[in-house]
Amino acid sequence: MPVSRKRKKSSKSAAAAKASRRRDHTRRVSLANLVSGWTEAHARRVEAARPHARALAESLRESPATGTVLEDELCARLGPLLTELADRPADGRERLGEPFTEDDHHIGPEQFAEALADAVAQTGVEPAETGVEPAETGGEHGAERVRAAVAAILPSPLRERTGLEMPGPALGGAVLWTPDRYGTRFAVVAPFAVPDGPIRWYLWDIDACGIMPLPVHAGFYASPEEALAAWQVGVGPVAAGGTCWREADDPELLKDVLPALSGLTALGGESVEQHAEYLRCRRLAETVVASLPAHPVPRRREDLPALAAEWMRRCPDTRDEAIALLDAWPSDVPSLAVGCSPHRVAWTVRNIRDEYILDEEFADRVLALLPAWVDLLATRNGVVPELVARARPYAEGLIHPDVAPGDRDAHQARVIE
Repeated sequence: MPVSRKRKKSSKSAAAAKASRRRDHTRRVSLANLVSGWTEAHARRVEAARPHARALAESLRESPATGTVLEDELCARLGPLLTELADRPADGRERLGEPFTEDDHHIGPEQFAEALADAVAQTGVEPAETGVEPAETGGEHGAERVRAAVAAILPSPLRERTGLEMPGPALGGAVLWTPDRYGTRFAVVAPFAVPDGPIRWYLWDIDACGIMPLPVHAGFYASPEEALAAWQVGVGPVAAGGTCWREADDPELLKDVLPALSGLTALGGESVEQHAEYLRCRRLAETVVASLPAHPVPRRREDLPALAAEWMRRCPDTRDEAIALLDAWPSDVPSLAVGCSPHRVAWTVRNIRDEYILDEEFADRVLALLPAWVDLLATRNGVVPELVARARPYAEGLIHPDVAPGDRDAHQARVIE
């Protein structure tokens, strides 16, 4: 007959067990308070955005434009408005000379989008509240035009709040792309069918030099040739020389580089142009990603762990510095970690200086390894000597004109390499 084993007595004393439970409880309460604080701050910002969203919705009703023309007008107005709100404390206390917390500091695109969705859902429903009769601002037809334009640029979770059921933007053909010669900058262009006109081509200029790929420029163009020419000007003739479109053949990487809905929260430092397309470029990227195969065939990637292991073997006497350099090198998308453009090198230098601001001697030792790291990456990535020669000086201390020391918004710059 089986005999049950005695349960092993806990090695913890009653007091220690009680203290452990108390610490666990404290951590849970702290996390709950953090989430609650973020939720409350977000709600305050949405409320602060509502007057601005209602004013924008009502002003758009006065426009005679329809369809994509009105959508373009909406985006053009969002640029300066979101830029202004990004620098304004959400509750206006700075005008009263009262302090405010970081949570109160600005209204971002995510809060404004939520307020705008609610505003257009209510536009024209109860005109008496605004004191303006519907006939004076385009009537119910005007409200529907505005609602359709707003719904066209909002991500799907917010489109439902507009109260307008309409199909999303439709792809009109294959998605095209090209990287620059360093492998850290991408152009992606997609054709979108337009009910009231010819197909329009939307361009994402994506910089992958930082921790995560960011769209530093986006907008519609009349043709893929026009979009490519604009991108080549923005990247510069050296890095973009000889680039041409090809069909996007790596669904995994395409999904990694396009802006995602999870990135709707602004990082700060966006320009007026970037704010103008902030919502639309993410909405259209959502459409592209939804068209990709659900289970793509995995492609072979650069083996970042193997590269890191080789790097550590080359630095037997400076392991701490070599590890610090690996930690500072941007690699949110591992398959892009081998790119070593001047912008990425300069961005890394600035981050190392900022990270070890209290230990400049250690930062100097870390940065002394950077030229060798650039050479290793260039060998693995097949970067030609001409391009390496442009990146290496920034590893040796040259200051990049678009990545100033202490400039926390440099990740948003549209850099000519």
